[in-house]
Amino acid sequence: MKSNRRLLKIAMTLLTIGAAGQLVMHSSMAQKNHMPMMGGMMMGGMMEKRMPQGINPDQLPAAGSEGAKLLDRYCTQCHGLPGPGLHTASEWPTVVARMNRRMQMMSRKHMMMHIEAPGNNELEILIDYLKKNAQRTIELNKLGGADTPAGRAFKKTCSQCHALPDPAQHRPNEWPAVIQRMQKNMSSMGKPLPDQTTMDQILGFLQRHSAK
Repeated sequence: MKSNRRLLKIAMTLLTIGAAGQLVMHSSMAQKNHMPMMGGMMMGGMMEKRMPQGINPDQLPAAGSEGAKLLDRYCTQCHGLPGPGLHTASEWPTVVARMNRRMQMMSRKHMMMHIEAPGNNELEILIDYLKKNAQRTIELNKLGGADTPAGRAFKKTCSQCHALPDPAQHRPNEWPAVIQRMQKNMSSMGKPLPDQTTMDQILGFLQRHSAK
């Protein structure tokens, strides 16, 4: 009788140890599988107050190109997908170099937030794509009406986030959607938003100087 009880206790102990082992193993696997996602979420949270909202991949210029695909693949690991118009052609190499240093650091095996980093050839393709589709800027005094209320509002509002964009890089019917996207970006970045009357003035100014 005592022998049977002893065997029963041993069996229960083994079952308990086995169940605990399974729990630890599943927990470890789940943690490993979710680590890249957690890293991206944490980085996204850190950057969300400095970065504008991302755009959809199909909104990228030459959306099916290798450069656009690389931008979507690597940049969205940490934050929303940036449009190439976020920076000028001269600014992008420095920005990409800074982002690449972070990705290279976080791609190391001992890092908790494992992020995929691009190779040298991919970096060249990415930078070339960004420069080719970068923000085109213009000096305000080269535009007629620069000293009007609309011109001054354009300068004050748009220069909060980037260099003044050349209105001719879009057609008149394209500017409303661009303005709407910029308003969302300003809101997400905590920038002061002009009233609707001022936004209408800016839109009219851009459309008057846009591509025909």
